[in-house]
Amino acid sequence: MNERFASDLGFILFVLIVAALLGFLIGFYCRRIRRSRFLALENENEQLKIKLDASMKQLDACNKQLEICNKQLDDCKQQKKGNAFDATAAREAFNIKIEENDLKIVEGIGEKIDTILKKNGIATWYQLSQTHPDKITEILLADGGPNYKIHDPGTWPAQALLAHEGKWKQLKDYQDQLNGGK
Repeated sequence: MNERFASDLGFILFVLIVAALLGFLIGFYCRRIRRSRFLALENENEQLKIKLDASMKQLDACNKQLEICNKQLDDCKQQKKGNAFDATAAREAFNIKIEENDLKIVEGIGEKIDTILKKNGIATWYQLSQTHPDKITEILLADGGPNYKIHDPGTWPAQALLAHEGKWKQLKDYQDQLNGGK
């Protein structure tokens, strides 16, 4: 009986060792699968965070554009009525065709500055006339870079106000006194 007991005990120990090894291997592979799933989920989470950040930046840009549009709308609503643009009077004063709210009529403003100002919500003579020269300088430096430091927008609001009010002769006389908008 001792021999049978030893034989059965050996078999039981063998089965337990095999079961322990199988349990270890199954556990090892399950952990490995879980870990790979966990890493995949972490990677997906990081990618989603990056997409969220990009979306938030786009949302901020859209909100900035919306603010600019709302400002333009408010400015248009606040503009005095009765100041209808008179293209004939403008042509007579400057001897060129002038479009309404063409910022380039202001001495010192060219195509590039016109584009920068419009990009930043200054699209009309009225809006330009209501913008402080320091703010204009800030916009030019922010969007155009240090090369725009040479521009002096000190007279631009006054010129824009004359254009907005349709005072073409006064604007022409004022610009004749200026040197490159200064």
